[in-house]
Amino acid sequence: MTVCSATGVHRQEKIRFEGMPSTWIYIIVNLVIYAVASVENEQTKFFIQLTEFDYEDNCTSAAEAEWAFINSPSNKTLSVWEEKLISYAAFKNVQKNELANISKDDIDDPSLRYKYDVAEKAGDALLESEDYKTLIHFAGVAELLRLSAVHMDSLHNYTRKDVEYLLSHSNNVENKSHVWTAWHQQLAPLVKNFTTVLPLVESAAKANGAKDVTTYWELLSNYDEGYYRIQNEWSKIANLHKKILKFAISNLSQKYKIPVNDTAPAYLFGSLEGNDWTHISVDITPYPDIMYSIKKNLWKRKLLGKSLYKTAAGMSTQLLNQVPQAEFWEKSDFNKQCPSKLINFCKEGSLRVSTCFDPTISNVLSAYKNVGKVIFNQMSIETITVLNTANRYSALEEGLSELFGILAASPAWLNYTQVMNDSADNNERLIVSLMITALNVLPSLAYYMAADMWRINAINEGIKDPEELISSWWKHRQEYEGLNSNGTNVPTFLNDDYITSNKPYLPKFAGTLLAFQFYEFLMESTEIRYDSIIRKQVDASFIKMLLHGGADDWTKVVDKYLEIYSISSDALLSFFSPLEEFIDELEEDFEYKAVQETDLQDLEKKIIADFNAPPTTTVRPTTTSTTTTTAPKSVNKDHRKANGVLSSKQNDGRGVMNDAVASNTNLEPKSSVHIPENKAEDHNTETKVMTEVPFDESPLNTEEDKKPKMNTSKAVWAVGAVLLATIIICTIAIFGRQRCRKTPKNRRYV
Repeated sequence: MTVCSATGVHRQEKIRFEGMPSTWIYIIVNLVIYAVASVENEQTKFFIQLTEFDYEDNCTSAAEAEWAFINSPSNKTLSVWEEKLISYAAFKNVQKNELANISKDDIDDPSLRYKYDVAEKAGDALLESEDYKTLIHFAGVAELLRLSAVHMDSLHNYTRKDVEYLLSHSNNVENKSHVWTAWHQQLAPLVKNFTTVLPLVESAAKANGAKDVTTYWELLSNYDEGYYRIQNEWSKIANLHKKILKFAISNLSQKYKIPVNDTAPAYLFGSLEGNDWTHISVDITPYPDIMYSIKKNLWKRKLLGKSLYKTAAGMSTQLLNQVPQAEFWEKSDFNKQCPSKLINFCKEGSLRVSTCFDPTISNVLSAYKNVGKVIFNQMSIETITVLNTANRYSALEEGLSELFGILAASPAWLNYTQVMNDSADNNERLIVSLMITALNVLPSLAYYMAADMWRINAINEGIKDPEELISSWWKHRQEYEGLNSNGTNVPTFLNDDYITSNKPYLPKFAGTLLAFQFYEFLMESTEIRYDSIIRKQVDASFIKMLLHGGADDWTKVVDKYLEIYSISSDALLSFFSPLEEFIDELEEDFEYKAVQETDLQDLEKKIIADFNAPPTTTVRPTTTSTTTTTAPKSVNKDHRKANGVLSSKQNDGRGVMNDAVASNTNLEPKSSVHIPENKAEDHNTETKVMTEVPFDESPLNTEEDKKPKMNTSKAVWAVGAVLLATIIICTIAIFGRQRCRKTPKNRRYV
């Protein structure tokens, strides 16, 4: 075996290059440069891939803790969730620091550059450790209060779901005002702490290299100049919103015999936030009988809980030939609280929902929207980056979600699911369908604008006084939504988890407009369908967009596959034009028509009773046949008291409210989530639990933070893989198949 010395090899290579044409030298040099660049790209690619694997593990761990908390809310589950979030944030900071060893300027692959940016600018997790703890602890305590039963005044032991029921069913204005005010007053003590939490958005902006709050939220939403754009689009939508608002106020003023004004109290619209008016859709429609029959048919068809989601999955089958995977059905909980919570577990498109069973119009639309998000994550599983899931908000995901909601209210789908009677006049069906979507979409858009613009202005103006902050909140709500507090000035924003978590509504606003553009693309117009909601085959470009929807900036994806260059309100305005024309023609001639809903309440009670009825099993012995009935679940004195049945005898002014709650008895006692059975009589139990972890005291261990150490194994694998690639590329590019052997001096190289 011949061994070449270093000197010999050097001399040999010198002879080669001296006799080599300049063209070949140029080619070889460029091959070397290309090889080095490829190696650097491969190194970055390996590193980011390993980073994503670690992200999945940490994200899943945090999701599991959140799932445990929302389904079994307590100080213990809250503390575990906070610990996981703090660990997750520390991990993100470590990944950012490791990325500092890689120069972004050397990355040629656009997808790698995008992932680099998302990992480098990881959002609120980059806050100072103590600031981040303050943020998540405040958000967690606020959520725990929202998930807990009320223990004050006449709402003793009422859950959020119970209060929402009263607001949507009671015909007494004073009762509505009372329960709405009482619920928000239980959250009011958190306002002082919120004045500390809200400015953290500005701190997070600086940590992520953004110049201000606006650009920071645009960064998280992947939407450059997003607020400038949506303000322009809102200016086009505002007139339509005002017409629907005026029509709604006119109807409500006639129903409740109150003076007509340009604005109305938020509690009249059937929910705590007042940003979804479908709760009182029967009162705000030109054809209340048709709307009422829809509400009734939802109960008749028993579209409750899982069966409702199964029906929604039927739409995803017809539209995209996709259904939620088995794990979704097995691990979701369909008999909890509303509004629903959809948790992304960051692996293999795995999501779960925790929701209530009630088939209200609002919950029906929410179910379809949730299924839309599940399908989006499943379809994009091969391309979606967990970095997007963890550090960004996707308007594309929101767009598909809202598209499902739009289609769910179409006459075609309402007929297909036998929720709308097809005997109704086509024009009436059209107006009712459009009104359902309008009452769900338009108030939400106005709320998104009010919530984000209020926070941006409050931060920019340095508002820190609680009273001034609340006053500013209602000023913005009145400007954008046309709603007022009727003089109570309660901090309703504390009932919103987006606001208490410092999350932007920008992607939801953009996603809603995008949904109508999707509708226009699929239907080739914005015309409402009566026979079929889809064509025989969905456009392949739409499918490709969903398959690649999580791999890059969503604006680039919709541009590439659907040629939607910008978010626009034109499709939305075109969609609602028949409704707008109809309302314009009505003018002042319309008279409110009252609909008695007592038979619907009776139907609700009967169906709930059927669900609560004990199962019957038949035992067939050899000689005799005996039918035995399993003992019913304990619906005891405590349960009835929790639902207001016993306490209606008390002279505390709760008669009307108790009757309303009793007519909608839950499938399980109110207190089942919050108070153990053996302590149902101890009305101070929950109050004690709630005060165990005050906002100003962290429930976590005060010892030094246990930040994850730099992942050395990741670095070893990345360097090893890159080193191997370097050896192979350079060997092929420079030496080819030449062997190290003695070379005749007179040999020439060409």
